[in-house]
Amino acid sequence: MNQEDIISLQKALERLLHQIQNHQQSKTPIYEVKKLLSEASAKEDFEFKTKVLENLELLNSAICDPLGLGKLNLMLKNARVPKKYYDIFYEMLGGGNQVCIDCGAHAGLISDILLHCGAFVYSFEPNRYLNFFLKKKYQANTKIQLFNKAVGHKNFYTQFLTFQGRILSQGNRIVSSLQDKETSEAYEVEVIDLCEFIETLLEKNESIYFLKLDIEGAEFELMEKLIQKGLYKAIKYIACETHEYMFEESEKKLAKISNLIKKHKTDNIFLDWV
Repeated sequence: MNQEDIISLQKALERLLHQIQNHQQSKTPIYEVKKLLSEASAKEDFEFKTKVLENLELLNSAICDPLGLGKLNLMLKNARVPKKYYDIFYEMLGGGNQVCIDCGAHAGLISDILLHCGAFVYSFEPNRYLNFFLKKKYQANTKIQLFNKAVGHKNFYTQFLTFQGRILSQGNRIVSSLQDKETSEAYEVEVIDLCEFIETLLEKNESIYFLKLDIEGAEFELMEKLIQKGLYKAIKYIACETHEYMFEESEKKLAKISNLIKKHKTDNIFLDWV
């Protein structure tokens, strides 16, 4: 149910409640509520069946085309990449060895897509348990370099925080936040200055096609430094998942980055990755 449906149902229920409270006998309010509930149920059922059919079509295409576009489209859906950004990956096809950086790789879903499109990938994931699988997954692949490290705006060592006791959670992180009551220190991790890493690649004449940041709150200071140093100019696309809800001054943090983007008039940084 969308917001409009809920509002309509709320009003219908209010009319029904008024009827009951005033001991009125009209059946119209009851029929109205039943009608709205029936329509909502039918709508949800239709949407569910539509999604099932869409997923089956994606699976069929992937099975029939495991090395091509069929598999790519399924991978994009599985990684929850917004459809408006599919062209970022389509543009890579047949374009040679584009260099990409996947920060916060987790299970490697984005790295898999980049590799499928022919890129060379630098993949960063501080979770040592996930790295066990990433190493097994890519041990024979020469087009990806794994780093069991976190990225940030400077070089240092810190505690990797486990969210809600789940060692593989996507909410595990290196920054303190409003969710600290639900986290616990797990183990020490190395954090590298991503800007320095990018500068090293540029010194080797490696142009960067795509940078993905999903680093659970550490993106704000990093993005600020990246923009102020002008490094965004050397990267064709930057996709950043923001986690402003983790901080008290959430709107201020997001506004600062958004204003920097406007100030520098750049159109290659996307803060609405998910």
